[in-house]
Amino acid sequence: MASYSCYKDVEQGEVGVSSNVVRWGGLAGVVAAVMWALSAILILLATPQRVSFNSFSDYLLQIILLVAYVGTLIAILGLHALQSESGRYGRLGAAGSLITFIGYATVFVVVTVSILEGGASLLTVRLAGASAVLIGSILLGAMIIRARILPWWCGVLLIIAFPLGDLSNAVLEGSEGILLGILWGVVGYALLSRSGTVAEQPSHVN
Repeated sequence: MASYSCYKDVEQGEVGVSSNVVRWGGLAGVVAAVMWALSAILILLATPQRVSFNSFSDYLLQIILLVAYVGTLIAILGLHALQSESGRYGRLGAAGSLITFIGYATVFVVVTVSILEGGASLLTVRLAGASAVLIGSILLGAMIIRARILPWWCGVLLIIAFPLGDLSNAVLEGSEGILLGILWGVVGYALLSRSGTVAEQPSHVN
C-alpha cells in the first residue's frame, strides 16, 4: 500500500508539472503573439534599420523580438508537454518540437549578439536557425494534426505561417510578424484551454 501511495504521489506530481508547463506555455504564446504584432507595427511605422542600429526604435524592435522569441520557446515547451504522452505524437512530434525549439533559440542568440554589437550579426547562423524553424515547424505541425489533441488548424498554422511570412515580407515588410502573432496567439489560446484537462486526466496504474 505504501509503494502504491508513493507511486500515486509521483504520478500526480508529474501531471501537476505537465499542467503547469502547458499553462505557462499558453500564457507565453499569448505574450509572444502580442510582441510579434508589436514588431510588425514598429516596422510598418518606424521602418527601423536592420543592418546598423542607430536609433531608439532600432533597439526597441530587437528587444521586442527577444521577448517574442522567449515567449515562443516557452510555448513550444507547452506544446510538447501537452502531447508527449500521445502515441500519435511520438518521436516524430518530439523531434519536431526539438528542431523548432533549437531554431528559435538560435535566432534568439543571434538577436542578442546583434543588440550587443549594435548591428546585424551572424547572418549565416541566423539563416541556419531559420531553416531549423522551417523544418521543425512543418514536422511539429504535421504531428499536431496527427495527434488530434489540439485543433487541426493549430498544426496547419505551424506548417504555413513561417514560410508564408517570409514570402509576405517581400510584399509588405513587417507582415511576417502579423502571421507569427496569429500563429502563437492561436497556439497560446489552445494551450490555455487544454491546461485544465491535463490536471484532470485520470492516473493509470499497471
